[in-house]
Amino acid sequence: MRASGPALFPISLSNQDFSTDVVLPLLADLFAHHSKITFLVADHLQIYNKALRLSEGVTLGDIIADFANSRRYLDQRRRWISRTIQNLGLAVEDDRWRVLGVDDVADADGFRIYRNVMLAYYGVPSFRRDVDSAALAHAVARQEIYPLNQRRALSKGYLLEEIAVSVRLHVIEGIHDEYYIGAQAPVVLGVYDGRYGFDAATLAERPEKAGLDRFYALDDGADGAVWSLVNASRTAP
Repeated sequence: MRASGPALFPISLSNQDFSTDVVLPLLADLFAHHSKITFLVADHLQIYNKALRLSEGVTLGDIIADFANSRRYLDQRRRWISRTIQNLGLAVEDDRWRVLGVDDVADADGFRIYRNVMLAYYGVPSFRRDVDSAALAHAVARQEIYPLNQRRALSKGYLLEEIAVSVRLHVIEGIHDEYYIGAQAPVVLGVYDGRYGFDAATLAERPEKAGLDRFYALDDGADGAVWSLVNASRTAP
C-alpha cells in the first residue's frame, strides 16, 4: 500500500511518453494516493544536450547565450500540466500540486549537495564506475551524429546534476515517493540504498533526516500501465 504524503513526478523533456493521454490517468491515480504532487521539469539540464553543438564549431558562449535567451521549457510544461490538472477536475490554483524547474532548487542547499556529489564522483571508485557506465549507455543510444566521447562526457554531467537535484528534493523537501516514467538509472537508486558507502542524507549533510525513499516505475498490467515499486531505501540509519 502506498504512502499518502507528498510525491515527486519528474518530467523529462526528451521522453515522448509524456503525452496527455498517457499522463492523465497516471495523475488521477497519484492524486488519489498522495497529499501533494511536485512536478519537476528538467529544464536547465537540457543545456548538456545543447552543448553537443560544440563539435560543430559553435562557441560555448553562443550556446550559453542562446539557451538563456530561448528557454521556454518550464513555461511550456507548466501550461501543459495546468491543462491536464483541469481535465482531472482540479483547480489550477489548488495547493495540492506545484511545478518546479531546476533553478527552483539551485539554492545554497542545492549547491552543497552538487559539490558533495562531485566529491563522491572523484573520490568513490564504485560510484564513479556506475556513473560512467550509465553515461556511456545513454551516449551510445542517442545523438549518433556527435562524437561518442563528447556525448559520454556531457551525459555524465547531466547525470551528476540530476542526482544532486533528486537529493535536494528527497531529503531537503522531504518528498520520499517518486514516480518515474522510463528506466531509472541504477546509480541513482544506489545513492539512496547506500551501496557506495554513503547515502542521500550524507550528500545533503542532513544525517539526522531519515525517511523511506520509494521509487516507482510503470509496468504493463492486464488493465493497462500500473506503478510498480522498484526500490525502497532509508535515507539515514
